[in-house]
Amino acid sequence: MTTALHEATTWPMDLQTQVQREIASRQLAEHLVRLRTRGPLKVLDVGCGPATPALLLARAGHLVTAVSTDTLQLTALHDELADEPDDVRARLRLVEGDGSEAGRHFPPGSFDLALCHDALDTLDEPDGMLAALARILNPGGLLSVTARNGAAAALRTGAAGEWTATRKALAARSVGAADPARPDSAEGLSVMLADLGTPVLSWYGVGVFTALRPEEPAPPRNGKAWQNLVAVEEEAGRTDPYRGIASVLHLVGEKTIR
Repeated sequence: MTTALHEATTWPMDLQTQVQREIASRQLAEHLVRLRTRGPLKVLDVGCGPATPALLLARAGHLVTAVSTDTLQLTALHDELADEPDDVRARLRLVEGDGSEAGRHFPPGSFDLALCHDALDTLDEPDGMLAALARILNPGGLLSVTARNGAAAALRTGAAGEWTATRKALAARSVGAADPARPDSAEGLSVMLADLGTPVLSWYGVGVFTALRPEEPAPPRNGKAWQNLVAVEEEAGRTDPYRGIASVLHLVGEKTIR
């Protein structure tokens, strides 16, 4: 079993999604060493989008349950899984369901790691989803959360020359600037996770530069250009002020004993 998650995927993805999967997986791998004495980890993944590291975790020897209400996402993951060896397919279970109901279907302490990658972006309030995931974690387990960064909205539209949309994004951010608990910020998500007993160990940005060039084709994954791109994004994602303007926020919290 290995904690290294940065492996290639056969799922066709745009540049931004490829970078998000690669960088978030590397960031998460830094924290999996905390769980190395537990053997194969029991993992719950809600969302199952193309940027999730669920398949990479199954390849690394962990036992993954992937849950989503989106049948298209489940089908895409199922198709990708079909090309994997038998042992990998046996370690990744696909379930159609609502991740916010995880607390009803799994008892407390069922999982060592919960992934909530991009699943919050469609919710009006993320509290319910995060509370459900915190509840099913073992003490010392990890919760990995990604969400769109509200502070980056104006950058994306501005880089595209969409000035009306950029003015609206700047105005919306200005109105909410006095609210540090807004759920599209690292501060807001950190407060929520702390209140749920999973205080944040580290937070990162994902997609600092590539999000500004979404139409650019991805370079070959084994080439020097890809290596340089990943190195730049990995460094920027952990460095201020760059992580604060990344398109996606990534927070890793740890379940405390209450």
